[in-house]
Amino acid sequence: MTPNKYITALKPYRPIPHSIWNMKNLNQVLKLDWNESTIPPSPKVFAALQNALTKSNLHWYPNTHNIELLEQISLYTQLPQECIEVFASSDCAHEFILQVFAMPQDTICIIAPTYDNFRARAEGIGLKTLFFQTQDDYMLDFDALDSFLCINKPKIVYLCNPNNPTGTLHDINALTHIITKHKHILFVIDEAYYEFCKQSVIALLPHTHNLIITRTFSKAFGLASFRIGYCLSSKTNIDSLNKLKNPKSITHFSQIAAHVALQDIDYMTKYVDEVTLAREQFTKNLRLLSDFKIYPSQANFVLVKYPYIHKILDFLQLRQIFIRDYSHILPNHCRISIGTREQMDYVAQTLKEYQCNK
Repeated sequence: MTPNKYITALKPYRPIPHSIWNMKNLNQVLKLDWNESTIPPSPKVFAALQNALTKSNLHWYPNTHNIELLEQISLYTQLPQECIEVFASSDCAHEFILQVFAMPQDTICIIAPTYDNFRARAEGIGLKTLFFQTQDDYMLDFDALDSFLCINKPKIVYLCNPNNPTGTLHDINALTHIITKHKHILFVIDEAYYEFCKQSVIALLPHTHNLIITRTFSKAFGLASFRIGYCLSSKTNIDSLNKLKNPKSITHFSQIAAHVALQDIDYMTKYVDEVTLAREQFTKNLRLLSDFKIYPSQANFVLVKYPYIHKILDFLQLRQIFIRDYSHILPNHCRISIGTREQMDYVAQTLKEYQCNK
């Protein structure tokens, strides 16, 4: 069978290589290639899941409107429940946003370079993508963006903040001004890494209808394998999304894991604090090595430039350290997720060993 013309022409999103899942002992792998947490989720999550396995009605579909989970997210975000919806990952939320608020041949704007999945989802349903490039230091020229939006008038703007893969945190005040000015453009702000910077445009939500914030439990909360995230927006936008969303798409265990993780904020906060300190020390350590350029980051990863990036990738992989190759988008660049201080000291020492032996 022949797929539709949009799929035929689509350049797919490029995931990490699958070789890591073929390793014999995953406990010896240091996985720093997809920005997951490098430690397990809260022990309270494990206890709740074990309890659910013995008491839950596993032959039922999951709860289609989990009030307790919505209450926890409401408490965490300080927004009313009517402004929140849970999805089977923030990626899934992006798909629904595009389907609900755009039509084939509409134009969207993506602030680049960035996470490429939104582009793939958009082009897969026939949307036209325009890319607004950040400056050489990956900071955003808001005046130039303002002019770009006035001229091109896209239906949707996608911005990851802090940005992936650069780690750049764009100015919240300038971003607020842009969103407020361009009232007929829907701004999708991907705050997957919010917990690592604690800066957000969430204060705008009670005052505007052209903003949707997406967040995830995959990063700071350590629930990547559960595939659960959420949207924050006006009640009107949430109601529109729910017209298309399959209410039984979020598994029973994902709901339990997210609910309990939000009840143990201290566990998440302690991990975020450790990652922040580890990131700063790792940055200092790499800057002591010749030929490495490491960019400032406000997330749980750093972008690194090195003239022989594939040699670094191979050297680390032989030692069961996996990082993300970004040379297909940014020549000679890689992205390294940040874990604990002990883990990152080991990575820095391994890179120092590489330099001594090259």
